[in-house]
Amino acid sequence: MTGNSTQLAGPFEQDVPALRSMRSIYLRAIGTRLTTGVPVFLLVMLAGTSLSNFMPGSAAQTILGPYATRAQIAVFNAMYGYNKPLLVRYALWLWALVHGNLGSSIYNGQSEVALLAARAPVTFEIALVTMFVSLLVAIPLALFTAMRPGGVTDSGLRAISSFLLSIPSFVAVVFFGFVFALTLKWLPATGWVAFPDDPLQNLRYVALPVICLAINQVAYFYRVSRGEFAATLQEDFVLVARSKGLPIRYILLRHVLRPSQTHVLTVFGLSLSYLLGGSFIVENYFAVPGLGWQMVYAVEAHDLPTVQGILCVTVVLFILIFMLVDIGNALIDPRVSVS
Repeated sequence: MTGNSTQLAGPFEQDVPALRSMRSIYLRAIGTRLTTGVPVFLLVMLAGTSLSNFMPGSAAQTILGPYATRAQIAVFNAMYGYNKPLLVRYALWLWALVHGNLGSSIYNGQSEVALLAARAPVTFEIALVTMFVSLLVAIPLALFTAMRPGGVTDSGLRAISSFLLSIPSFVAVVFFGFVFALTLKWLPATGWVAFPDDPLQNLRYVALPVICLAINQVAYFYRVSRGEFAATLQEDFVLVARSKGLPIRYILLRHVLRPSQTHVLTVFGLSLSYLLGGSFIVENYFAVPGLGWQMVYAVEAHDLPTVQGILCVTVVLFILIFMLVDIGNALIDPRVSVS
């Protein structure tokens, strides 16, 4: 019994140092990504805090109205710290952030944490649904055309993807809004219904923003994936698999899809970051109460705490997404170094 136990435990005990070494490498990688992300965070937040110094007008005039007296403006500036130098205001905001306080909206007094909790799920849902639809359409098409390069389908899809990539967001929202909301009346033009309140209505309200954002993302994913799949199909291990007569579906899923996913995952991170931080036009055109809509409203109202809160969440998400992309690439392909 003792000899058998020793023999059984031996290989496991030999794997323990390797597992610990791997865990150490990933922990160091996470620490490195977070360390490099801190300067980016500080610079972006400094730029966001200085926004009030470069915008026309002032928060006091916007909130109090055009007939506010100088005394009222002075009291307002002293109350919200606008009479302090930029670096002092920035240091005070960072100090409050360290203590878990993002402040409150100047416009309506709402807590920034509560405001972000209400707005962020809307933007997250639109971004995630857009990514899901884009990948669901782009990946199968890329696999199909990569197996038949130079054909009519391949040439046609490349032309269509080039056309879709050239469509700006402001053109897409006007065109699809006119077609599906105003002309056909299939989808609501503005507004939002949360998924827990009414799932079916939520899908109707999310459809137009997703369509407008997905046309670029589908084309982008298709072109990147098609190029990667075509290159992987020329690798020696794929040619050997095909010479053995293995089913084409098995080759695509087993030998082509996974090695190509490192580049696709990187593009996924870039696209998700863009959707989370760059859906301002779509959200404002369709009056979707997400982070983009709230950011534009806050800038117009000179609501600096809200601008800082949205920027803070966006930058942190950017850092986390790229950190996860790096680690995900290493998990997919062990040859990728994360240390």
